[in-house]
Amino acid sequence: MSDGTAPPSAGTGSEASGGNTGHPQQSPWWARDAATDPWRNPSTHAVVTHTPEPTFPPTEPPIPPAPKAPGLTLGTVITVSAVVAVLAGMLGALLGVIATKPGQQTTGTFSPNGSPPPGSYQEKIEQILPSVVTIWVSSGGSGGNGSGFVYSPEGYIVTNQHVAGLAEEDNARMEVQFSDGRIVPAELVGEAKSTDIAVIKVDGSDLPALSVADSNEVMVGDRVMAVGAPLGLSHTVTEGIVSALDRPVISGDSEKEATVTAAIQTDAAINPGNSGGPLINMDGSVIGVNTSIYTFANEDGEGGSIGLGFAIPSNQFKRIVDELIDTGTATKTVLGAKLKTTPNGTLGATVESVEQNTPAAESGLAGGDRIVAFNGQYVTDDVHLRALILRSSPGESVTLTVDRGGSEQDIDVTLAASPDE
Repeated sequence: MSDGTAPPSAGTGSEASGGNTGHPQQSPWWARDAATDPWRNPSTHAVVTHTPEPTFPPTEPPIPPAPKAPGLTLGTVITVSAVVAVLAGMLGALLGVIATKPGQQTTGTFSPNGSPPPGSYQEKIEQILPSVVTIWVSSGGSGGNGSGFVYSPEGYIVTNQHVAGLAEEDNARMEVQFSDGRIVPAELVGEAKSTDIAVIKVDGSDLPALSVADSNEVMVGDRVMAVGAPLGLSHTVTEGIVSALDRPVISGDSEKEATVTAAIQTDAAINPGNSGGPLINMDGSVIGVNTSIYTFANEDGEGGSIGLGFAIPSNQFKRIVDELIDTGTATKTVLGAKLKTTPNGTLGATVESVEQNTPAAESGLAGGDRIVAFNGQYVTDDVHLRALILRSSPGESVTLTVDRGGSEQDIDVTLAASPDE
């Protein structure tokens, strides 16, 4: 596994279970490796193809059909863009949601009863909702939906790459729905696949943009809100806390498309369709982009929130978003070393080889070195290290604690940039 010059491997030393066939089984923590640990070997996106066109939520909540036998497998990490149509019956049976025709709105979403008290929590939510959008994509006989939020008044909207990527097919149509029900066309500005961030744009000059907070100030236990369109239910608000920080999570349905994140973990309910929506602190500022969940998924890859959701930290996505707006492309942060998993029970990431003319080579890293800490933070494995590298910025100086032949030493490295293609 490379640190950032190539997508992460789904496994090391053996062919990992994954792709679109089956799901990894939960193993005792002492027996896991990169091929069987579901935190690092997700098997599928939560994108369900459908025909004909993507559909909007119901005008009245339906009576859920009797649940089908779930046939659940253990622990899968899935990204949380969603599609609702032909397979909405299955999703409805599992999650109690049925979709209807485009243009309809969810009961209560756009018709609040009265005005919230000044300075109240409800007023804060009322101020946030106009800045959050539902993204609808259709192409031929298929499509999907996700979420996003207004980043600047000029019409730039942030979402996940795996949401915007639905519009990459020929003749695809992407539209954005605002909280007042307006639906307007949108176009792709740029995308960064390794970090699952994309920017789209709609016409506008005075849109209500959300402020972006410093994710380095986030603490475990902070109250947060997730806002988005789970299963197409536009402008849904859920609440929870920050459960953990720098959680190394890989998501994607293939090795080529896998992304790795040192994520903010939250128990705020996140479901398919929340992808690209904001994770918001109690000041009303964005601290992350909701991107994936750890769930119990059935054999078709369907699953929902069990209180383990993950967001890309604001300090990481903001740099990428600004690059995409300025140039249409983005860079990713690299060390320049090929990494491999250490044996079970051993912390750290082992350097397999060092690439020439890279920060790793210039710092004196060598094959066989075991990196055990990153800026004083213990490194659990190669996936964790790669996530911490991608979270950092190109040009940033970091200190790696290296075990070389049984003796530890600190090595200072200035990280570099590589095109995020």
